[in-house]
Amino acid sequence: MLLRRPDHSPRLELTPLIDVIFLLLTFFIYNLIISVQAEVLPVRFTDVKTGARPGAADVQWVQIDRKGNIAVNREPVTPAQLDARLFEIGRQPKQPTIYLVVDADGDVDRAPLLISLFERVKKAGVSNVTFVGQPARGTQP
Repeated sequence: MLLRRPDHSPRLELTPLIDVIFLLLTFFIYNLIISVQAEVLPVRFTDVKTGARPGAADVQWVQIDRKGNIAVNREPVTPAQLDARLFEIGRQPKQPTIYLVVDADGDVDRAPLLISLFERVKKAGVSNVTFVGQPARGTQP
């Protein structure tokens, strides 16, 4: 008795592969269309609910205004001048407290500026740093 065995050589089916490629292409095209940059400016910082009024101790003010400009003791400074003044404060034997002040309303995103400013203060060796914010309505500091 002779049995016939069919010849089953391996085959590569391209139809499912093409389907998967088109599904991926469709996914990426829709993702590109849906991905829209969100405009989140201007950002208003939250009010401060805890804290105290500044004391009579030796303090230095570093302020970021609503346009993103930096000032030291209400004097506008460039980044190089800011670094020089911070290093000068960091070398003092009795360091003053540095108040980092940010306007509540702004035209630019000041969060990266605030982080960069805080890193500069720490790099200069200043250890007494305090954030100053706008008090919440109805609270007494």
